[in-house]
Amino acid sequence: MPVLQLALGCAAAAIAAVWAGREAALAWLAGAAVIAAAQWVFSWRTELRSRSAPAARMFGRLLLGTVLKWLVVGAGLVLAMTQGLPPAHVLGGASLAALAQIFSLPWLLR
Repeated sequence: MPVLQLALGCAAAAIAAVWAGREAALAWLAGAAVIAAAQWVFSWRTELRSRSAPAARMFGRLLLGTVLKWLVVGAGLVLAMTQGLPPAHVLGGASLAALAQIFSLPWLLR
């Protein structure tokens, strides 16, 4: 999933570079990278661990993964928007990466 999110971020950054310039392209890429990093952190805490564990431990991993994911999203977006990148383009990249996850859900649930 993070690879797909980064690929869409790169494509959007290339389009933004042509239309709006270098800063906008970097902002789109930064927004998508934040969401991809958050998805990787969530996967690290949930899917990349042993699947044979008690239900309480699995639920704890799910909760911890969710909390860490949203901490990465919040800190990453704040950091990207306060470093001189256009906030609208950063949020555009983040939204695009989040939409990639939503549209990939039917494929992931197979």
